[in-house]
Amino acid sequence: MRTFIDVATENVFGALWTRPGLDLKTRTLVCVVSDAATGREPELRIHLRMALRQGWSETELIETLIHLSGYVGVPIIREAMIAAGQVFAR
Repeated sequence: MRTFIDVATENVFGALWTRPGLDLKTRTLVCVVSDAATGREPELRIHLRMALRQGWSETELIETLIHLSGYVGVPIIREAMIAAGQVFAR
């Protein structure tokens, strides 16, 4: 697992997150959208916390998830909303 974490950190955070063209705030929202749309709840929780730290408000993040429901489906976004509620309650 340590090797995997090292490789993922180097390739994702080292390469993708440091590219020019998008600020960190926007990148975190892209991750929230991607995680919610693909049902990646553990990663969604991580990226929701990151998004809050980057300046997205709970209201903006909830509205983003609601907007996604029309494109990826209500059931999957319902699960994302439950996860978001739990993250925001902490």
